[in-house]
Amino acid sequence: MRFMRSALVVVACIAGLSGHEASASDEHEVRQSSTVVFICEHGSSKSLVATALFNRIAEQRNLPVRAISRAVGPETVDSRVPPKLVRSMAADGFQVKGFQPQAVTASEIANASQVIVIGYDGELKNQANARVERWNDIPPASLEYDSATKALASHIEVLLRGLAGEH
Repeated sequence: MRFMRSALVVVACIAGLSGHEASASDEHEVRQSSTVVFICEHGSSKSLVATALFNRIAEQRNLPVRAISRAVGPETVDSRVPPKLVRSMAADGFQVKGFQPQAVTASEIANASQVIVIGYDGELKNQANARVERWNDIPPASLEYDSATKALASHIEVLLRGLAGEH
């Protein structure tokens, strides 16, 4: 619950940072590039928290862009979300108990408007010509949920500005 108040403040601050309400032209611009793929090694923590935050903020702003959470590959994908993270995310209104982590596919990378790799320095298979950004300053979400969420929210704000402004 302690973080829930912080999360609401962070989300409110992020929403206010955009400097303007989402306009019809913003919506049109983002509509052309509508999927962000967040990738972490196991697909069950950092990328999942990033996806939940991103989708909440995008929905609050009425932006037609959504994110998905994926693991680096089939050899690293977790079978489930860590129980401690399930509890932490539930306290913030994110129900992820039934979430099944999945490995990223070549198609998802190829069709993404942006690929964000979180906390993984290795090469991505099937990267091709995808636009890939790396966020390596995110604490482990299952261990440091509050810190990870705040760091992710900051990155997400910059990402959303970039997605809206690049067209």
